[in-house]
Amino acid sequence: MKGLGLPEVVIVLGLMIVLIAGFLPSSTLQETKEVLILSKQAGALGSDGYTYQHINLASNLVLSKGIEGTPLLTQAGPIEVAKGAITAQEHTIEFEVPDHVRNKLSSASLSFRIVDTNKYGPLKINLNGVDVWSQTAVRGQTISIDLPLSQILSENIVRITAGSSGWRLWSPTFYIMEDIQVSERLSSGEEKSFSFKLTDEQLEKFNKGRIYIGNVNPVIQGELAMILNEERVIFRGVPGKGSVINSFSSGVKEDNTITFKLIEDGHYEMSNIEVIVFTSANSTGGFSSDFSIPLEDLSKMRSGTTEGVIEINVLSSSGDYPLSVIIAGETEAELYNQVTDEGQLVLRFTGFEASISNTLVINSVGDYNLGLVNIKLVRK
Repeated sequence: MKGLGLPEVVIVLGLMIVLIAGFLPSSTLQETKEVLILSKQAGALGSDGYTYQHINLASNLVLSKGIEGTPLLTQAGPIEVAKGAITAQEHTIEFEVPDHVRNKLSSASLSFRIVDTNKYGPLKINLNGVDVWSQTAVRGQTISIDLPLSQILSENIVRITAGSSGWRLWSPTFYIMEDIQVSERLSSGEEKSFSFKLTDEQLEKFNKGRIYIGNVNPVIQGELAMILNEERVIFRGVPGKGSVINSFSSGVKEDNTITFKLIEDGHYEMSNIEVIVFTSANSTGGFSSDFSIPLEDLSKMRSGTTEGVIEINVLSSSGDYPLSVIIAGETEAELYNQVTDEGQLVLRFTGFEASISNTLVINSVGDYNLGLVNIKLVRK
């Protein structure tokens, strides 16, 4: 029997390497069905109850952004401007803007409707000696012109004129206008921050916090955000009328800030704003652990090809208080809040409930003894 030559030996070795590689464990989600990103013993949770403290932030708060103020001037018309070889007719508008209002202006505009024109020349707008607009307009057109804020003074003069009709010496350019209005948009207090402190004992036994607003009056609804310590969004949405409560379970430190910020144009009046800090009277304060999700894997989760799985081994349960499981990333997502029995609790989360940097928070005011907690990324 003839022995194997060098080429045959190389081929056999190559096949063996490929075969063995197929059984080797992989460390990336691309090569395996699941990747373990956290594995940690949780320990005992629970207490005989909890205490709480009310921390007053503000009695009243007004937030407004991009809100139309009272029109600075309104003229029904009609008025006419004209310009020809021997004819010149202009219209002058005077209006005042107090200094305390000028500092809050986000924009100002001049608007009107063209009733009639021969379009022989342009229509011109001049604000306090500076030309701000010059175009040909047509009959029936409604025109709105942004006035440069840098040119607006306490006392203002707008001159509306017509451009020359050129070689048409026999007929001047004319424009007839109605519904002339100078209006303003105010932005005042788009964002407001309040600070509060926690003691070492409150930090050690911190269970959860709540932002409580006794009354919200949405004069003009717009998207509002509440942000803890400039990094954790506790709430983002459009609150309704009445009292509002939003909770947070992590992200606190000794010196804290709560920021209320209008994301969209709106106007809110709020009263009796406070933070309520809950501390466990006789407990570990809950279990928390930081974990990260690589950007590539987070993108896969958000595309729906991968999901997150949390496995919590519940060794014992008093069965009288719910167990709360929260992922706190850029926002907080409460995945579970129920009474649970002994056994393995399995929860799933999406890429929209997590971020690149996250904190897993598990707490309860009831008595639970937890074993190993795992977080995995699993391909679907």
